[in-house]
Amino acid sequence: MENKQSTKKQTLIHIALVVGGFVAGSVIWGSGSNIMNSNDSANESVKKQQIELANRFNALAQTANQVNKPAGLVLTEQDKELIGKTAAQYLIEHPENLVEAGKRLEANRDGEKTSDVVNTKDVLLETKFTPNYGPDNADVAVIEFFDYMCHFCQQSSPVLEKAIAENKNVRTFFKDFTIFADRTPISGMGAKIGLYIFNKYGQEKYYEFHNKLMSEAGRAMKDRKDYTPSNLAALVNGLGYKEILDQQGNFLLTVEMRDQLQNVLDANMMLADKLNYSGTPVFIVMNMKNPQNKTTTIMPGAPDFYRLQQAIDKAKGN
Repeated sequence: MENKQSTKKQTLIHIALVVGGFVAGSVIWGSGSNIMNSNDSANESVKKQQIELANRFNALAQTANQVNKPAGLVLTEQDKELIGKTAAQYLIEHPENLVEAGKRLEANRDGEKTSDVVNTKDVLLETKFTPNYGPDNADVAVIEFFDYMCHFCQQSSPVLEKAIAENKNVRTFFKDFTIFADRTPISGMGAKIGLYIFNKYGQEKYYEFHNKLMSEAGRAMKDRKDYTPSNLAALVNGLGYKEILDQQGNFLLTVEMRDQLQNVLDANMMLADKLNYSGTPVFIVMNMKNPQNKTTTIMPGAPDFYRLQQAIDKAKGN
């Protein structure tokens, strides 16, 4: 009888640790969790979270019924309570395991995201409807999902310009992701004009327009001024494109042409949704000739030059 009780106790502890590992994973990625935002596993915020989470473990310990256990082992309510308390206490005493579980889950999720990108390479590297800049035989592709009225896109624009200037074997793909179109007309207008200029006048003219609009819109936002359709018209007309906007910023392009341009923007929105992107900017850096997970980098947000250059070097295989 004593041996059976000992075996049962060991089994319960084993189940408790399994449940603890399961809960650690589910909690880290639960709604509102900020555990992985801290590099100090022992800081006060993490401790408080762990104590609060401990109160939830008794209920979550019902998961024990789904854990493989020896045939004939029956778990009483007291056993389940013990499992919950043991799992909770273990994670409180060993917070590094909670953080490590989160790191593994984060790595797995990043791997899945990278696979999605590599599997979508033909759409990402499409050149007919995607404005792009750089040599056809480039080794590396930098793809940016952006909105002209996104502050962080404006902030990262000079960084991208510098990277393009210093890496002659890079081809950049500009994916208009107009998430601010409901807030300001410039978001959609700028995107359509850029697409039009690229398709009619080529990559050099597009790149000139793109950088100028990013700079002007960014300066206006920094000065807390509205960037209006008439401001956009002054920019476009100043570059010599008289057929696009009148002086007030009204489109002169045909409705049919605007609809065609909107179709491209809609396709970009669908692509971003497929890749689970909801904000801007998002940078993807990959090898153009042989895209692989291990040489592909996804960077949400505005990277500094060093980080972007690292991703380019990685894509080269360096």
